[in-house]
Amino acid sequence: MVAIPQQQIIAQLAAGDIGHTAQKGLALEHVVNQTLGLFSGITLIHKNAIDVAGSCEIDLILSNNQHPDGLPFLPFYLVVECKNWQAPVDTATVRAFTSKLRMMRMKFGLLVAANGITGDANDHTACHAHIRDEFNRDELILLVVTRAELEALTCTEDFGALLKLKLGQFLMNMAHF
Repeated sequence: MVAIPQQQIIAQLAAGDIGHTAQKGLALEHVVNQTLGLFSGITLIHKNAIDVAGSCEIDLILSNNQHPDGLPFLPFYLVVECKNWQAPVDTATVRAFTSKLRMMRMKFGLLVAANGITGDANDHTACHAHIRDEFNRDELILLVVTRAELEALTCTEDFGALLKLKLGQFLMNMAHF
């Protein structure tokens, strides 16, 4: 278990809030990279990676060596999109991210959306409907973490538990019993 510098994270995000849109996004990317980097076995591979054609940008690509004290329940590559928006992230934006994941042949993505995503998780509306469709079609898992959840973390154990809970909820919400 490693302590997460909660006050530093809150201060970094607040500093980003007073900047322009790009600064807000970079502040969230930095905090997410910094926080995930505290886990044993997690290493940054690319930040703001652009594909060869110049048509696809990914905020963070991390490797996960699945260390027992890290995130062994998540895949080797962690592709992360960060959206530090005032409003919930819309379906078109989530669709663009899941399209990038499919192009990369990835089955897992992490969306850090400051104010969540549109729709209702229980009724599978808006973004939630798209995420369910992606899982049903390609078994793609997309977990969403909010800024409030990120700011509340005090240690890597808390973050790991949050991701496990979200993964479990995701799988139960997608299951057809």
